[in-house]
Amino acid sequence: MNGLLAYAQENSGGTSTISFVFEIAAIVGLWMMFTKMNEDGWKAIIPFYNQYKLCEKTMGDPWYWVRLFVVIIPFIGWIAYFYFKYQIGKAVARSFGQADSWAWGYTFLEPVFYCITGFGQYNYYGVMGSGDTRTGDARVAKTVDFDVTKTAPAEPVVTAAPAEPAAPTETVINAAPAAAPAEPKDVEFEFDPSDDVSE
Repeated sequence: MNGLLAYAQENSGGTSTISFVFEIAAIVGLWMMFTKMNEDGWKAIIPFYNQYKLCEKTMGDPWYWVRLFVVIIPFIGWIAYFYFKYQIGKAVARSFGQADSWAWGYTFLEPVFYCITGFGQYNYYGVMGSGDTRTGDARVAKTVDFDVTKTAPAEPVVTAAPAEPAAPTETVINAAPAAAPAEPKDVEFEFDPSDDVSE
């Protein structure tokens, strides 16, 4: 038993470092997002309160984050957790004028997408993007269209007729006539089912 505990203590450092870096990235990205939402950046540091303010500014329901505690219910809780986390991500994406598909990033790569939004050129448009008055191309410009089946109609390809070969200008004397290409010979093969083909 002591060997198992010693192994766990020796090998837990790398995971702790990665978790620490991800948490710092999430705090820094959320800090920048809060400043874009006209909130104090320090609110990103306080656990639970940062989710309270995020849900208040993006969903209009500051207590929505409490639903994330459903995770304590085995199996079903995890499914519900990811559903609620996706809904929060969708609200954040809409509030910053992004496509709903960004919600997947906010759900599974939260620190990365917080930093992209916080340091990127995304503006805060209010609860669920209610203040987004951009129209047409301006709104589409900040989203990515992943539909690869949409293509412009193809222009017909026009090819020039093949040029005729130029007539030879020199006359060759005593040239042997060109041999005609050999005709392929028909080869007949008879198959006898009684023959053993395994040899």
